[in-house]
Amino acid sequence: MFVRNTATYVSKTIRAGAILVSATLLLAACQPAPEPAPEQADVDPMMIYTSPNDTREYRALELENGLRIVLVSDSEAEKSGAALAVFAGSMQNPDDQLGLAHYLEHMLFLGTEKYPDPDEYGDFMAQNGGMHNAYTADDHTNYMLEVNNDALPEALDRFADFFKAPKFYPEYAEKEVNAVDSEWSMRRASDGYILFSLNNILMNPEHPIARFRIGNSETLSDKENSNLHEEMLAFYEQYYSANLMTASIVSNRPLDELEALARAAFADIPNHDAEVPQISVPVATAEELQKKIFYKPQMELRQVMLDFTIENNMDEYLAKPNRLVAHLINSEMPGTPAALFRELGWIENLGAGASANAYGNAGRFQIAATLTEAGMAHRETIIGVLLQYIEQIRAEGVAEKYHGELATVLSNEFTFLRRMGAFDYATSLASNLLYYPFNHVIDHAYRLEDYDAAKVDSVLAQLTPENLRVWYVSPQEETDETMYYFDGNYRVAEISEEDFANWETAAQDYVVSLPSANTLFPEDLSLVAEEVHGKPQQLLDEPGISVWLKRSDRFAEPRAEVTVRMFQPTFERSIEEQIAVQVLMDTFGLSQQALAREASIAGTGFGLSASNGLTLRLTGFNDKQMQLAERVLTSFAEFEPASNAIAQSVDRLRRSIQNQRLQFPMQQLFPAFNQIMRLPSVSYQDQLAALSVVDQELVIAMRDQLLQGNTIRTFAFGNYSDAEAVALTRKVAEIAKVDPEVEYRSAPIVEPTDALRLTWNDNLTLEDTAILDVWLSPEDTLEARAKAWVLSELMHNRFFTELRTEDQLGYAVGATRINLDDYSGVGFYIQSPVRGPAALLARFDKFRADYAERLADLTEEDFAQVRTSALTDLLQPPQTLGQEAGRYSADWADERYSFDTQERTAEALRSLSLADIQAFYQTLISNGEGSRVLIQMRGTKFAEEAFGSMENERVIEDFTSWSESQQ
Repeated sequence: MFVRNTATYVSKTIRAGAILVSATLLLAACQPAPEPAPEQADVDPMMIYTSPNDTREYRALELENGLRIVLVSDSEAEKSGAALAVFAGSMQNPDDQLGLAHYLEHMLFLGTEKYPDPDEYGDFMAQNGGMHNAYTADDHTNYMLEVNNDALPEALDRFADFFKAPKFYPEYAEKEVNAVDSEWSMRRASDGYILFSLNNILMNPEHPIARFRIGNSETLSDKENSNLHEEMLAFYEQYYSANLMTASIVSNRPLDELEALARAAFADIPNHDAEVPQISVPVATAEELQKKIFYKPQMELRQVMLDFTIENNMDEYLAKPNRLVAHLINSEMPGTPAALFRELGWIENLGAGASANAYGNAGRFQIAATLTEAGMAHRETIIGVLLQYIEQIRAEGVAEKYHGELATVLSNEFTFLRRMGAFDYATSLASNLLYYPFNHVIDHAYRLEDYDAAKVDSVLAQLTPENLRVWYVSPQEETDETMYYFDGNYRVAEISEEDFANWETAAQDYVVSLPSANTLFPEDLSLVAEEVHGKPQQLLDEPGISVWLKRSDRFAEPRAEVTVRMFQPTFERSIEEQIAVQVLMDTFGLSQQALAREASIAGTGFGLSASNGLTLRLTGFNDKQMQLAERVLTSFAEFEPASNAIAQSVDRLRRSIQNQRLQFPMQQLFPAFNQIMRLPSVSYQDQLAALSVVDQELVIAMRDQLLQGNTIRTFAFGNYSDAEAVALTRKVAEIAKVDPEVEYRSAPIVEPTDALRLTWNDNLTLEDTAILDVWLSPEDTLEARAKAWVLSELMHNRFFTELRTEDQLGYAVGATRINLDDYSGVGFYIQSPVRGPAALLARFDKFRADYAERLADLTEEDFAQVRTSALTDLLQPPQTLGQEAGRYSADWADERYSFDTQERTAEALRSLSLADIQAFYQTLISNGEGSRVLIQMRGTKFAEEAFGSMENERVIEDFTSWSESQQ
């Protein structure tokens, strides 16, 4: 898997919608690590600083071969994880084999001297509740696994052999090149990947960042003076050396036992005293800086970005100068640029942040704004105001009070640090250890030491016109260049003195200021001293209003997860009314962005959404949640969006609807399934038509309707007293009026029957084809759900191996369980650059026919392993308060007040036999005695090839008509 990972501190207030930020900052690749920060003489270099509420045990270990390891003993872990990172990635690719590091990552999984069968590792993982993956970043490659606790020793033995004696079978070379090519093909039309690549190719061509890195069938091939297989072996021998490796193991075993396992697995990995060549050329010269870059996106996006090249200052991670500067730019307090732009209706969001090592020997600081249509006409002013604001910060300095505010944020986060599962935790520890000493491998992102104005001033001194590039992204951009490896069109122009003068002139009428103090920081972090019950307790049960509360069994922290549903059956309303509600919530959400960012910085979150009435969600520190809820709902009750805000929202939603059809074909499959099976649904054409009639009067009418005639249901989980949970609900009921006659019920679905055969065929403007073939049982029982779960686990690895590894039909391939309310089944999916829909469906059918024989030959032992793995997944302790709350909130949402679905599902799994699974497969798939829903997305490359079909199918021509026929 090719990714662009980051080891730097990105402001958490950056919005996911900012494609430029997400493509070029949040996903910026890790680069060569700096020298570790000097430690105080009295600090043990093998000590690991941990959160005060972290009960796990840690050990730092450095083996004789130079490999450094973090061991984590977690007595509650139901699964074990391990990872190994190699300090070599795509920037180390040879010029003649671009993508080689990524290709090597793929090849490494295909057998070793001790375990020569290429399928053995995947089969072992599937049989032992495991999963495995890897990614290639710019400067490192990371391999990771998770497996049942009892299988950890065997898993480590197999895993470690990749780094000692891989087979690298030449006969698999072409297949893995095709796999890499499919991965590239899937991403070549994605704006995020295009922008990331475009940024890099516009840097100094002598710098390794400026090359194509993911690889494809063109770059990974035998050439006159470069043999692919020999180059791969040479790369492995050069860089896969123990002294360039870091690892981690997370398990329930004691530390001494983990150390013994680590030594047994990793101690004999060879150490070649390898070195990664230092990058000596600058990432950008005067030729590459002071440029305007115009990009015409695949989707309809409007963005502008200030992009500064800065020095690599990763060694200053304890002072966090980049984050302090970004902290001021990200603020939406009154008077700040973001607040100004939002008030003027120019932006949808604004985010700033830095990747200190984005280019290895240099970093990157970015400020990106996603624009409204009105903002497009004022983007030069936005640039000017932002440049003016940077000058203002530079002149005034980053006051120590801002350092204290950020220190409070980070301290609160670290004190009550959220846990991760073994897979993710092992992955992050191994990569972090490449960049940070053992002391700070966990707390590097949270520790902010004494205020250092000089370091902050140094960053500000680099945010200058000399280091600037400005990005313009919109469908209106004029372009004159086409990218070679991606479907991107762009143009580059010089930033002239006239441009700087125009920006200064455009900004001169706008006054901005540094942010004021945040009022939402928690002041009371005490824990409620009331009884912790085994299950949620109902505190209030009145006509039209109910309250349930559960305090945490596992997490003694001053946080809470609260959901308040103000239910009304809005699914019965017209499409115009439903779209008007979307416009209402969109405009209101934007109006609350300043409050949302203030709350987020303080460690508290909220969300107000509308789906069958309003739903208010509160997360994070509970101290100010009631105050926050009242502010949000009072603002909503008084909210009257202006006509221009509504016009902007209509335009934004129009773009969103149209952009959905430009997502990866794979990403369109499951939403299409939901449109068919969950009612009501509306075609995108009818959604666009409804948008055209939405006006201010209708939007305000929908606001009024949402605030009356509700059934209010509250589920609070975490640090709430009984009285607080009831008081919060009473406060909500004062604003969203209760109607005791309204009956709470779920939105309808198309219920599976043994005769239901539905097909949806769609033609895309993208090249690849994708299909999803779902088989649903007509039984709405936990027993059926357990069968579908185990069956999908049994099939997934085999399906992946045959279609992806052996047949090379695509990169995204899988068999997965599908849940539709109380109904369950299995789904088969693929995105393919090499076959049309009919051919893919025929291959699916062949797999299912062959698998009937494989299932008939399955041993009781193999079945029991998979069943045990499913049980382990179900019963493993939650890692966060949110996960723990989720185990009860689903039952609460479905009015299953016994709150025992998890226990009953576990019992269904325990009682499941191999014969049950074989009978279920025979009934559901071989005999077809269930529902089948087929989604086919045909790419332009296969426009002349037929769609697949099945017997007795009903081909859905239009989502709206289909939905109306079912309701």
